[in-house]
Amino acid sequence: MATGVKRYGFASLRRLKTPAEFSALLRAPRDHSIRAERQMLSINASWVSTASRAEDDDKSGSVRFGVTVGKRNARRSVDRVLVKRIVREACRHRAVAFEECAAQASARIDIALRLKMPLVDTRGDALAMRAWRRQVRADADSLLQEVLARLAGRLATDSPTMDSSTTGPSN
Repeated sequence: MATGVKRYGFASLRRLKTPAEFSALLRAPRDHSIRAERQMLSINASWVSTASRAEDDDKSGSVRFGVTVGKRNARRSVDRVLVKRIVREACRHRAVAFEECAAQASARIDIALRLKMPLVDTRGDALAMRAWRRQVRADADSLLQEVLARLAGRLATDSPTMDSSTTGPSN
């Protein structure tokens, strides 16, 4: 695809890159953030109103994803890279839905996923790769779906309160 933009790409505009961006996401106030977790992954999502942004801004910058996998949870670098690849793929598939949600609410959404469980069992033996790959993907898909549903509800309830406060009483 020489010309045009890939619909499911993971461009630089769609990524959280610096430690400052991750820490800002973690410090977001509770009324503008969502947290959830599953067996192997946890997720943090926050949003900021962008009503003041120019209309010609690129829509792909309205949602940014970040993935962190620590050495404590995946000792081998190939495992860390594989976990990140699996989670990014899940994010790619949900990115369009998140962008639509962000566009409807005029918001920028930041989402960070983190591997929270070591890829070893209680005896210290490595888990079967096929098993943990499937579990990571299932956790990522369910977390992203849950956050999308909760986010759509929270952003929908935020928008009418803003609209009703600006119109005033109808008497």
